[in-house]
Amino acid sequence: GVLGAGFMGAGIAAIAAQHGTVVRMKDTDTGRIGRGLAAVRSVIAESLARRHITRQQFADQMILVSGTTDYSGFGNADVVIEAVFEDLDLKHDVLREVEPVIAPEAVYASNTSTIPIGRIAEAAVRPERVLGMHFFSPVHRMPLLEVIATAKTSREAVVTAVEYGRALGKTVIVVNDGPGFYTTRALSAYMNEAGMLLDQ
Repeated sequence: GVLGAGFMGAGIAAIAAQHGTVVRMKDTDTGRIGRGLAAVRSVIAESLARRHITRQQFADQMILVSGTTDYSGFGNADVVIEAVFEDLDLKHDVLREVEPVIAPEAVYASNTSTIPIGRIAEAAVRPERVLGMHFFSPVHRMPLLEVIATAKTSREAVVTAVEYGRALGKTVIVVNDGPGFYTTRALSAYMNEAGMLLDQ
């Protein structure tokens, strides 16, 4: 399941389909779903244009992706990845809406790059199933995936997220929940040093 059919949500859906996963994208209206499906098609069509896949494989991958404006189909999801705007209240609303619909053993992952996962998990009935899966943009080109665990995240949820990330062809690192996770913290140090060099 992918919550949000925008740039990141569609990118996640596209690579999931390319690796054989049935994907259900949810957004607020059919226009957004249509644009999300068009973005998925564009990513998969790139592989076709480069002759990495055949026309039949293109069709087979596209048929794996569907969209909805409700939560139909989400009860079958093993992993639900939220990719909505970077707003804590919105992320809380989305988590509260979808959690009663998904299976108790499903993993709920936020694609946030800035909001602590522990803060997002505050809205969860099952915080042990909540973690971060921080994909990088554009999703189909960037190999790194950060899996972010809170103090309450279960080992099983982390293992599930890591294995799924590897199944998507990503290089997966597991990090603890903290400001900037790993990559943004490292990038901040580089940017600070670059600024000092520029000043000098």
